[in-house]
Amino acid sequence: MHFWRSIRTGIKYIWKIINVIREITLNLIFFFTILFIIGMIGLIRNPNGLNNISQSGVLVLDLEGVIVDSPSYDQSLYALSKKLNNNNPDPTRQNSLFELTQKIAQATNDPAIEGIILKLDNFSDANLPNLQYLAKYLTEFKTKGKPIYAVGGYFDQKQYYLASLADKIYLVNQGSVSLYGFSTNNFYFKSLLDNLKVNTHVFRVGTYKSAVEPFLRNDMSDAAKENTTRWLSTMWNNYLNNIANNRKSEPTNLVPPADIMLSRLKAVSGSMSEYALENGIVDEVLSSYNAEQALNNRFHFAPQLSIYDYQLKSNKMRSFDNQTQPSEKPLIAVIFVDGTITAGKAANNVAGSETITKQLRKIGENSNVRAVVLRINSPGGGVYASEVIRSEIEALKAKDIPVVASMGGMAASGGYWIATQSDYIIANPNTITGSIGIFGIIPTFENSLAHIGVHTDGISTSPLAGMTLSKDLSTDTSQLIQMNIENGYHNFVSLVAESRNMSNEEVDSIAQGQVWLGEEAKKIGLVDKLGDFDDAVKEAASLAGISDYLIDWQKAETSFFASLFADYSAILPKSVIGIIYNQLSLSNQLQQHLAFWDNLNDPQNRYIYCLNCSDIK
Repeated sequence: MHFWRSIRTGIKYIWKIINVIREITLNLIFFFTILFIIGMIGLIRNPNGLNNISQSGVLVLDLEGVIVDSPSYDQSLYALSKKLNNNNPDPTRQNSLFELTQKIAQATNDPAIEGIILKLDNFSDANLPNLQYLAKYLTEFKTKGKPIYAVGGYFDQKQYYLASLADKIYLVNQGSVSLYGFSTNNFYFKSLLDNLKVNTHVFRVGTYKSAVEPFLRNDMSDAAKENTTRWLSTMWNNYLNNIANNRKSEPTNLVPPADIMLSRLKAVSGSMSEYALENGIVDEVLSSYNAEQALNNRFHFAPQLSIYDYQLKSNKMRSFDNQTQPSEKPLIAVIFVDGTITAGKAANNVAGSETITKQLRKIGENSNVRAVVLRINSPGGGVYASEVIRSEIEALKAKDIPVVASMGGMAASGGYWIATQSDYIIANPNTITGSIGIFGIIPTFENSLAHIGVHTDGISTSPLAGMTLSKDLSTDTSQLIQMNIENGYHNFVSLVAESRNMSNEEVDSIAQGQVWLGEEAKKIGLVDKLGDFDDAVKEAASLAGISDYLIDWQKAETSFFASLFADYSAILPKSVIGIIYNQLSLSNQLQQHLAFWDNLNDPQNRYIYCLNCSDIK
């Protein structure tokens, strides 16, 4: 009896577990069905992706989230997310830099748009080159005699860069402006790996190849500090000069030394808003209501039109959404290399070689494509994946299709490897590039397994045949890998030397993993010209011998549901996500580390990656 009672009890618990799983599964299916119905209703009501909101008044740049070169997700997700979250701001939203600038360019010549209001409280992040590119279009807007005003309760350094372009900056009572300088921080895992008893085998070439330091040290090496200090200080000075010029002020007035800043702050009893007003950082400090009234009076109570509701009309740029529309004009194709370069398909923060090579081959088969702009914003990745993309560009050039590399926030290591095959390289003065070096990393877990009582043993026909993550690397295997890494470095240096008309010795002196800003890279011969994306397009058109053309934006194919499942955060409450995004640079740094470990898929364990090249705060 006791036996059968135990059986029945066991079956009862198993059934409860099955029932819970069934209910969860059905609820998920029901939830996503509702999402699908809501999305379909939106599409039925608005088949062209447009709305009936008046396209006149004052354009409000009420940015949410981050500005990127090429958003990873279907943009319809964000509209759906806002509806499900009671129109709360979305700190995860990805905004296309080029769609934003084209809207501003259209508004510049649109008589129905009277001015621009910058409301940037929910704007999270953008790299400095992208901010400068956006600022270029805002400046052109002002040259047409149309005013720009900025209002906010808080401006961080990225937000203030754009706000500094405004004719007037309104700071809300008790608000503040944070102008303290740039910093870059990294996570270091040596102690963690030691505690987990992970044996990390690192093979590298290059004095400054600091990408592997997080796995070997608990702090930054002196060589890495020296290199980072050089380019970070230059970037900060560039930023400071830009905002001072925009505000028609002196850099030391806006950002004085710390002791002077504290003295001035003490003089206004520690009020950050009064400090900003007294030092010309903002123009007026008002209540939120009075600031809004001031804007209404300035624009005679004209309606405010969100940048998200302002629709692009037909222009020289092809549609961002419709990639199949026919074109009678020649095309300049734009391909994005955005994120960690790895074998496979593109995804969020991952530049998949399979996706990119497919795009390049499709371009090569299109007789209407006369030139290509390769937009690179990547810290690099695997040697194999980078070389696959580079060789595909080489095949494209063999068909007499010129390729121009446009470097965004960074084009380092593998990003630079790819750029070497271009006919012309254009970088922003603040692009992070170089980092010409290579390393290999193989973690083995024999000590971790032994600690919990698991051991590995077996037979191999040669010392090189028995490599496994559960056993330490043999001396012969280590020598083999190190020689392969050194060969990879030689290949990297040779590629750069051939493409830049330099000797191997000249390249080696500026390589070894050293990171350079764009303006430094121009001086040492790593790039051809300082400029932005528009300059790259003009150069591509010039090389192709065309003047009347359209730009064809190449984008990875993603379905609505693929985006939905990939970015599940878009349908979740934003409270926890918002907290994470308040520390966006550290969050991104951790994501990069995780993405790096997740993409250790190079067949020969060779990586050209600059893990310390990004996330400036």
